[in-house]
This record gives sequence, C-alpha cells and structure tokens, in this order.
Amino acid sequence: MKKTLALLAALAFATVGTSFAQTTPATAAAPMHKGKGGHGPKDPAKMADHKAGKMAKELGLNADQEAKVEQLLLARQQESAALKTKYAADKNAGRAEMKASHEKYEAQLKAILTPEQYAKFDKMKDEHHGHGKGQGGGKMKVKAKA
Repeated sequence: MKKTLALLAALAFATVGTSFAQTTPATAAAPMHKGKGGHGPKDPAKMADHKAGKMAKELGLNADQEAKVEQLLLARQQESAALKTKYAADKNAGRAEMKASHEKYEAQLKAILTPEQYAKFDKMKDEHHGHGKGQGGGKMKVKAKA
C-alpha cells in the first residue's frame, strides 16, 4: 500500500513539474504587437508600396501609373493620419473634412487610371466592402410581418 501511495505521489510531482517547465516566462515571450491581425504598426511608405504593387497586379498598371499611385497613397495616408490626430477627441467634428479628403483622393486616382482600370478598381472596392453582387448589397433584409 505504501509503495502504491509513494508511486502515485512521485507521478503527481513529475506531472506537475513538467507542466510548469513548459510555460514560458513573460520576459521571454514574443513581443506584443498592436494593430490589425496581430501585426505591428507598419511604415507608411512600405504600406503604400505594398498597396500600389497589389493594385498594379490586379488592375494591370504600367510602371508610371504604379509610381503615381504609390505617391498618392502615401500622401493620403499622411493626410489621413493628420486628420485622425486633429479630430481624435471628436471624430464627428472632422467627418466633413475627412470625406472631402477621400473625394479628393478618388478624383486624383481617377485621373491616374484609365476608365477601364478605374471601373475595375471601383468594382473591387465595392466587393471588398461587402457591397458586391451576391452579398445582399450591404443591407440587411427583414421579412415583413403578415
């Protein structure tokens, strides 16, 4: 009986010991990142370059168009960040200025792209925001009561 009890105690201590050995202390853990998807904040220039490259691939932009789009995206990110900082306390106060900034960006982008490329961009944007066909047009349908 004593042998069985001693064996169970040894087994319990061994199990508890190995479970503690597998945890990592907070200092050795991976650094915490902020931002969407667990990624840290990125450099605006890298983000603009990445998005311009993606647009070039999906819309068939030439090298000149891609460079102009990249510059436009970088300028928009910087302006957007400035507006977010300016209106951090009251987001509704800056809504009109943010909307004007967005419309200015859209007009500049439209000037860079061909009509076909812009139409494709507009379609992709709608699909990305859930307004594409087959997704309910972004509106919730409610059945009428009879």
